[in-house]
Amino acid sequence: MLGAYLSWLRLQSYMPNSVNMARRVLHNFAARLEPRSLLEATRLDCEAFLGREITPGTRRVYRSRLRHFYTWAHDEELITLNPAARIPPIRVVKGLPRPISSPQLATALEAADPRMRAWLLLMALAGLRCVEVAGLRPLDVVETEGGPVLHLRITKGGKEATVPIHPALMEALAVLPIRDGAWWDCASKHVSQATGIFLRSAGVSATAHQLRHFAGTAWYKASGHDLLATARLLRHVSVDTTMGYAALDVGRTAQVVGAVPMALVTV
Repeated sequence: MLGAYLSWLRLQSYMPNSVNMARRVLHNFAARLEPRSLLEATRLDCEAFLGREITPGTRRVYRSRLRHFYTWAHDEELITLNPAARIPPIRVVKGLPRPISSPQLATALEAADPRMRAWLLLMALAGLRCVEVAGLRPLDVVETEGGPVLHLRITKGGKEATVPIHPALMEALAVLPIRDGAWWDCASKHVSQATGIFLRSAGVSATAHQLRHFAGTAWYKASGHDLLATARLLRHVSVDTTMGYAALDVGRTAQVVGAVPMALVTV
């Protein structure tokens, strides 16, 4: 039955990472239910599973996977009642943007070999996620009237997208050797792990995802604090999500505060 659900996800063109996450979550939940099956779970079982000592972000992902699975099972008439339907939403406190700093990025770029340099710039100047870096190919560099763009065929949400290419990124990609039509052949997990290991070896305390935060922050500032333009470049559905990437420009806030005329505060 779990295999049938995972096959259905693939049939619906869900990304491999999403399918693997669903497998892990449901396998873990099934182990806690034994000797009962997934189809015998109750709402209390679901809430007990989600109420463990895990982060709110993880709890929200697990809730989403359970609700999706049991909605499928209900639609397939495998169950009469959906045990996950009434699980309340998980509140997650929004974290502050945490971009890698410019000096840290400069240190990493100086120590990087050509391939790692390209990976770093794909994340920091094009805002690519690890899954998007892994799936990128030379044929995805496309010339348009507005300049060269990256054609992203493999994305987090499964939808194709384009991102303008920064000149420094174009230079980094141009020197990479191409074998069998590819710059590299690896999975997104490898990109994430290899980048993290490299950054630590270079003495930089940061993660691959913080490079994407750097892109969001840099675009936000370069656009004159245009949150909509930044959201479009980051390929976010909601501007609320973008606010978690675009770090506040402290210099800009100081200007705003200093621009308040004293006439407004004097009697």
